[in-house]
This record gives sequence, C-alpha cells and structure tokens, in this order.
Amino acid sequence: MQLVLNGGLPDRVPFNFWMDRDQMAAYDRIWGHDFRITHYGADVIEAFVMPQYWASRTPKTVSDAKTAWQIEPLVNSIHEALDLPLPDPADAAIYHDAQDKRARHPDKAIFALMLAPLDVLLPLRLMQNLCLDLVDNPDSVHRLLRKLQTVMMETARRACAMDIDVLYLAGDICDRNGPMLSPRHLREFLFDYLVDVIGAAHAAGKKVFYHTDGNVTQILDLFVAYGIDGINPLEARYHDSRDFVRRTGGRLMLYGGLDNCGVIPNGSTSEVREHVRRQFEILGRNGRLIMSSHDIPGCCPMENMDAMVEAIKSCTY
Repeated sequence: MQLVLNGGLPDRVPFNFWMDRDQMAAYDRIWGHDFRITHYGADVIEAFVMPQYWASRTPKTVSDAKTAWQIEPLVNSIHEALDLPLPDPADAAIYHDAQDKRARHPDKAIFALMLAPLDVLLPLRLMQNLCLDLVDNPDSVHRLLRKLQTVMMETARRACAMDIDVLYLAGDICDRNGPMLSPRHLREFLFDYLVDVIGAAHAAGKKVFYHTDGNVTQILDLFVAYGIDGINPLEARYHDSRDFVRRTGGRLMLYGGLDNCGVIPNGSTSEVREHVRRQFEILGRNGRLIMSSHDIPGCCPMENMDAMVEAIKSCTY
C-alpha cells in the first residue's frame, strides 16, 4: 500500500472490498471480526472518524429491522439549523475506531473516513430541500458550512496526527447519470470547504481520497483541481475504464474498479477471474490502483468471492 500511495510498484495489486452489511456481519460470525482481513487478507481497513453531528435532534425513520431510512428533515428550514450545537472535535470517542483498528491491524493501511460537508448537512434537510436551499438560501448555507468547517478542520488535523494512511472523505454527489449538482455548486458548497482540510492532510503527509457513488466522468477534473489524490469506487457499470485512464492520465489513484452489481455476484467463477484480470490490465499497470468494489450484494455466491480474491492476488507486477 505504501508503494502505491507513493507512486511505486508493489509485488501485487493491493485490495479491499465492500459487501451488503448483513452479509458482512454473517461472514464476520463465520470467520471472525474483520473477515476481509482475517480470512481474505485484504490490505486496507476503513476506520470511521465521525463526529456526532446534530445529536440534539432525533430523526424520524422507518425500518425493515435491518436498515433504517430517515423520512423527515431534522429542521423545517436551514435557518433553524444555524443555532444547533456542533460536536466537539476534541472528543476522544471520535477517534476510537481508528485507534482500535490500528492496534488490531498494525500492518494494514488505514483509511480514516469522515463525511464531506454536504453529507453532514443532508440529515438536516434531506436531498430535495437541501438542493433548494443552495439556490434559495445560499447565505444561510454558507454560514452553516463555515461553522462546520471549523469542526471538520480540527477533526482532520487530529485524525492525520494518528497512524493512518489516507484521509478518506465520503459524500455522494453523483447518480448513474452524472453529478447531482452543477460543477459551480459543487465548487461553491463542497470543494471550496475542503481546500483547507485537504491541505492539512497533505501537510501531515497523508493522501486524500474521495468516495462518491455514481458516474463521476464529468467531474474528474474537479477532483484533480482540488488536490484529491484518489477516488472510490468508479462503479464499473457506469464507467469505461479505458476512458478513465485517458481522462486522468495517472493524476488520480483509483480505489475501486470492480463490478459489484454485474459480473461478481452473477457471473461464473471464470467470468469473475476474467473481469478482475481485465480491469487490472486496464487500470493497474501504472501502479495507481487499489482494487476494491462498491457493495457486493448478499446473493453473491461464496465461490465467486473466493474467485475474485484469488484473481486479485494473482495480479502481480
């Protein structure tokens, strides 16, 4: 992992993957906690550096006993949110997950995940209302984002002072068709508030990755312009891998590239192996690849999981 992050070539491509959370919990019960590492030997473990934003409000949700969905905004207007208390970034509990995972996995790369600004705001207003607020109430949104920025900066600073490898920003800004907001709004309400966070991480010698679902083709230059070092997951069903290589020219590392919804759960084991090898040949030859997936569904046969990992481990330089 350190070789990849610093522009070198490792012996083989490093990897991680994500699955349906219930299936991951089931495999943890079979193979032990963090089965991706203890059973499959993954190279990355993600730790959560998550201040408890909006703890003074209780969301209204519906649940199927497995997943809960928030169904109403926490506030009736963005103006109301300006007076809500914010978490203390000095709270030691925020960093426990990263500390615990480093203690249990001293030889693995730790990606410390923290929410990007718009995803922090999302529970307050939910998506439709938040998008309207960006147009109808931009001054109030900016006031709130400036308050959040103070918490985010200190959280990032403290996280990057720890033994982590990547500051991993997460906030979904794309759907299957492309960005859900205009590039202008993404710059104004998201990336401009990440400049100092990214700078603090780089000053501490840490790389910065960004996670968003969906099709990112139209905004690859934005990630580069703001100093993001790598992106996740580049969902295979929405992207042409060769086009990604052409567009980025090695300027972005990729943490992803595997087809979680098509070949891996539904193909034969030989098709899974062929897919992994093909993606490695396209995406991995310059060493800027950490193979991973978005969520592989729980219906995926175990033999396909085994074939995927075996094929990844055969991708050598």
